[in-house]
Amino acid sequence: MKVKDLMTKNVITFTPEMTIKEAMEILVKNNIGGAPVVENGKLVGIITQRDILSFLDMAYKRQGWIFIPTPFDIIEIPRLTALPYEKFTEIYESLGQEKIGNIMQKKVYFVEPDDDIEDAIQLLGKGKINRLPVVDQNRSVVGIITRGDILRGLSNLEKGKN
Repeated sequence: MKVKDLMTKNVITFTPEMTIKEAMEILVKNNIGGAPVVENGKLVGIITQRDILSFLDMAYKRQGWIFIPTPFDIIEIPRLTALPYEKFTEIYESLGQEKIGNIMQKKVYFVEPDDDIEDAIQLLGKGKINRLPVVDQNRSVVGIITRGDILRGLSNLEKGKN
């Protein structure tokens, strides 16, 4: 089985100049966890929910706010002060203007349409990632394949055998 047999062809992509806020809105609206970043039609990176949340977490920590308690915090049962809503929205608005080109992953695993599904499975495991952009010989994005796409494809194969 080839990657082109299971990939999604209509791919949502971002540009490095888009803001985190724009990217988050698109990810949420389309119920996806990440998307390739392209510049001049070529793959230059990938941005995921994890990248955005990691950036926000680091930015909040720099501001002196920590949302996730450590095991030591839980043991000591500290008195936690909630982040005021106004402060949260102020921080979010400023961080939301950051360009995704500054936080995207630039080292991107990818496959080509005629690659075997086994190659995609190995890359997903090796990179501990959930999605692979599918590119042509010019490194233009022509699709995307996710763990879910592969599992659905393999499940349909099994159903066809019975």
